[in-house]
Amino acid sequence: MTRQGPPVRLTSRQRRINRNMILRTLTDHGFRDALEVNPQVVLGRPMSASNQHEIRLVLAAVKGIEAQIKALGDELHCLSDTPPGRGSPV
Repeated sequence: MTRQGPPVRLTSRQRRINRNMILRTLTDHGFRDALEVNPQVVLGRPMSASNQHEIRLVLAAVKGIEAQIKALGDELHCLSDTPPGRGSPV
């Protein structure tokens, strides 16, 4: 489903809230599960279309961050398998 209409402009307060929500979603699996399953409980109010859009953006950002972390972990693992002097920092 694609969003119709002009792009949503977020205020600095909304960006800060989203950033904090991303950090909490990355570190608190219970919060993430609740956000994915029942976001209105997390927000403590009924969901507006704008809230739903922001929640989708937050969850997409978290998914992207986790993909980057996984890729970095795979790269570090490969570096640790090489003998010293052959690309390994140790």
